[in-house]
Amino acid sequence: MSKEYPILGSPLKVNGVTLRNRMITTSMSPGEGYVTEDNHPTEMLANYLEERAAGGTGMIIQTICPWQRFEGDGLHPLPMAYDESCVPELKKYMVDPVHKHDGLICAQIYYVHDWKPDAETKESPYGPSEIAVIPMMSGFKTMTLEQIEAFKKQFVNATLVCKKAGFDAVEVMAGVGGILSRFMSQATNNRTDQYGGSLENRARLTLEVIREVRAAVGPDFPIVVRWSPVDFIKTDNGPGLSMDEAKQIAVWMEEAGLDLHDLSVGWHETSVPLTTKGIEDGHWMYIAEQIKTVAKKPVGQGYRNTDPTIMEQNLRDGKCDVIAGLRYSIADPALPLKVMEDRTKDMRKCIVCCRCIDDVVSRGLSLVYCGVNPHLGPELLHEMYPKTDTPKKVMVVGSGPAGLNAALTAAQRGHKVDLYEQGPRLGGCVKMSSIFSPYHERYLTYLFNEMEKHPEITVHLNTEVTPTLVASVKPDAAIVATGGAPIGLDVPGADGKNVISSHDFLEMLNGHKPHGKKGLFNNIMWGGGAFFLKHYYTPSFAREMTAKMNWPIGREIAIIGGGLPGCELGHLCMETGRTTAIIEEKKKIGYDVSPSERFGLTSSFKKADNVSLYPLTRVTAIREDGVECVQTDREGNEKTIFVPGKTVALTLGLDPNRELGEKIKPAVKDVYLVGDCDNPGRIADATKAGYVAACAI
Repeated sequence: MSKEYPILGSPLKVNGVTLRNRMITTSMSPGEGYVTEDNHPTEMLANYLEERAAGGTGMIIQTICPWQRFEGDGLHPLPMAYDESCVPELKKYMVDPVHKHDGLICAQIYYVHDWKPDAETKESPYGPSEIAVIPMMSGFKTMTLEQIEAFKKQFVNATLVCKKAGFDAVEVMAGVGGILSRFMSQATNNRTDQYGGSLENRARLTLEVIREVRAAVGPDFPIVVRWSPVDFIKTDNGPGLSMDEAKQIAVWMEEAGLDLHDLSVGWHETSVPLTTKGIEDGHWMYIAEQIKTVAKKPVGQGYRNTDPTIMEQNLRDGKCDVIAGLRYSIADPALPLKVMEDRTKDMRKCIVCCRCIDDVVSRGLSLVYCGVNPHLGPELLHEMYPKTDTPKKVMVVGSGPAGLNAALTAAQRGHKVDLYEQGPRLGGCVKMSSIFSPYHERYLTYLFNEMEKHPEITVHLNTEVTPTLVASVKPDAAIVATGGAPIGLDVPGADGKNVISSHDFLEMLNGHKPHGKKGLFNNIMWGGGAFFLKHYYTPSFAREMTAKMNWPIGREIAIIGGGLPGCELGHLCMETGRTTAIIEEKKKIGYDVSPSERFGLTSSFKKADNVSLYPLTRVTAIREDGVECVQTDREGNEKTIFVPGKTVALTLGLDPNRELGEKIKPAVKDVYLVGDCDNPGRIADATKAGYVAACAI
């Protein structure tokens, strides 16, 4: 019994099964590799599910396609449950791996936007009407009464196939803008028959599905319903669901046979940010709290649940009965077990980078990358830390996420590791990115805790690695993770005393005064800052000082570079009340920001009184009072403009930095370049690269 998380770690009975804790995973199909191109589950999916069952998850919900799909359809692959021929592979690759660890697995019958009513018809979007919330998600076909009957029969058939395969529960998908949620919403339902008009009519199909599934599976088999009481949508036909309507539907669903509410927020068409780091943990619990005022069955709430302390508090406050989510499980499959065992320091918490959602949902890719968990995708085909038969002496150069993951992985595989860091503390660029993204700090805290568990890793701080040092150490293998080279700007004034770069900050955090700084005041401040930060630094301290001080970032700043680094700095400047301009040569500010965050971030800039955006703008010169530019309009016409800025920040990203790696190759048999020094990317790329390199030794 957990002392720190007594409710979160406690069991819960849901009809005929008992969850070992209050943590369930919501469903997201992880894509190709986990499922074959012809839609059959694989060993990779089996290992993914087994890892989470072994990690103590209360119930794992996984998507199942209820109709037959064929290779070459070009669709995101899903395991199928269209007839009894599917039973053996569903059992082998999905049910058995979970039951092996006494876990529970629930089949979510896939009915989001697309449907395939019969073998001859191509899979495409269906709904109560042709109404689309946004033009880019259009093409809906109005379901006939005959198709509605076929839809219900297909739903029941897939449920029975899954039950025969050994699934412990079934989930009715009635949220996120899928077929059933479109029927329930006035915004997308303009029907005049028994499935349109009144709330009772609009909810009719969902309730009929629940009733018919209940009749088919019997009284004890759990039925979970994934639905969206708040959808944040509207059309010319009307608004989305109101909370009063949602409460009534909740009562009707329970009467129809629901055993557990799995609440989502919004639809896929919703423009309101739902899952990004700008939304605080537990923010959406007010929705579950409202549904619980009428619900008699357990209520689970999904989205923005990453911190078990907040999860426990929400349960204690009676806002929900179950924590539903996925990213906490992608980040750490063993998080539920750590909750039950009070292993708080061992928790590898999600940093809300949204890489998983962006890859799988937005880009149609497979689940391979996570900001903090490298053991996804092809890496699931071997254990997390495969033991080596030939221990080696491994040198790791650099202590960002790539270097730290490389060092930890090599050590746990059985190698002797020496980790070298040029600065006074570990963390690499994440020491600095944590100023802008506080969730990154929790990742560093986790990595530092893991390092303490491995005294066999020898850490060398304040040590520059040179070919001479490498020749003297004589490692069997070297992993170089020294970070990228900052991209400069070749225009008049680029070396002015009012110009700063992200590399300047990183140098100062590492206790070094940046080179080439002009002006007596600047030299004194950069030198003093470097001396102080060499001995004391936390990201929260830096955030506080940035808000209070006017150096090195003044109250009027022009940021050159509108990619992710520039947007993160711009957001910090916006929040600290600075007059902020973001200048970018490309068409869009935030062009490389994750799809999940881009709209919310750029919208906040556009709404802010102290932020100005300059896309399609090329810098020609930097002055002490700002930036001279040439701006191009959509027709290709150019005009000269001036952007004020007492401080000018260069945030143009990174180039590869392979110099050290190339220099030491003659002295080391195996050299691996990982992270930004080889291929500048995001934190998930660095985490994966360090791990993969260490597994290859």
